[in-house]
Amino acid sequence: MAIEFYNVFEYAIVRDQLIANTVLVALSTVAIALRFLSRRIRRSKLWWDDVCIVASMLNTYGMLAMHYHYARVGMRHHITDIPMDNTILIFKMLIVYQIVYYNCMVFAKVSYLFFYLHIFVTPGFRMAARVCMGCAGAYWVGSMLQIFLICQPFAKNWDSTLPGHCASMNVAFSTIGAFNLITDILIMALPVHHIWKLQMSSATKVALYCIFGLGFFISAITIIRIHVLTTVNFSDLPYSMIWAAFWSVAEPALAITNACVPMMRPVFKAAFPGIFSSAKPTYSSQAGAQSGASGSAFKRVRDTESEMPLTQLEPSKSGSRGQEYEASLNDRSHDGGSTHMPRSVIGESDR
Repeated sequence: MAIEFYNVFEYAIVRDQLIANTVLVALSTVAIALRFLSRRIRRSKLWWDDVCIVASMLNTYGMLAMHYHYARVGMRHHITDIPMDNTILIFKMLIVYQIVYYNCMVFAKVSYLFFYLHIFVTPGFRMAARVCMGCAGAYWVGSMLQIFLICQPFAKNWDSTLPGHCASMNVAFSTIGAFNLITDILIMALPVHHIWKLQMSSATKVALYCIFGLGFFISAITIIRIHVLTTVNFSDLPYSMIWAAFWSVAEPALAITNACVPMMRPVFKAAFPGIFSSAKPTYSSQAGAQSGASGSAFKRVRDTESEMPLTQLEPSKSGSRGQEYEASLNDRSHDGGSTHMPRSVIGESDR
């Protein structure tokens, strides 16, 4: 029996979800465009965070395309109302859907972590960021293993009549989703301590917390998705998958937009100079009891154009507590081997 195709807008709820996800993916595309425009305005070079966010965006396009195709082959129809070939295709697509989703999320996480490495220079923070990268990598590996090992033989994923066994997909999806949530929270919490140590106006500090705190909104979406996955009935997947499919596209689209928000200030400043231009204050970090081979003072952050001062917490080279140094506006090599301070992605002056 040949595959039968359906009107993707047959059901209002499917139509609304497709439109909503299309809008979210379009917004994330605009966010990436503004991200690269900001790079151009500052004349700053592209780096691995940009590469990773583009990779995440490409996979998100794939997610949206499959969402539309799910609607074409019978999503929101009961399994008894569609041809068997449609059902088999839906289950086969689920395998690809998972791979693309996990790629979306991991690339978005790694992009954010590369962004952190670009602007924070303290050895402790950089080590923590790399540990989080390792956690993101472990999340991806575990996700791939779950996809290919949950059913033995593998073909039992789409043919339940074959001899063998499958573990509970609801439990597997929820477990992987929980690990996804944990890594999100770790990544969003990383800069909290460093921002707290910066001496700046309360308004600026709150603005920084808001920028980095947007990721916790993505965590809320992740929680919703985990709950939805527990309600999917795999014996009637075409009918019950609708909300899982929706949130699985919405989550990476929002994560990409969130990862681009910290880069957008130069664009808004160029578009609305009266709003975003201000005086040229200088901020410094608090000299606290921080470990380091050469002392406990931190380098001063000089914000020459009132950009968000997200750099440069690094132990001073003199060893004297409380001494401050001017932050270099030169680019820093990203392997940590250069002696120059990095230009702040958000805090650099326009050239």
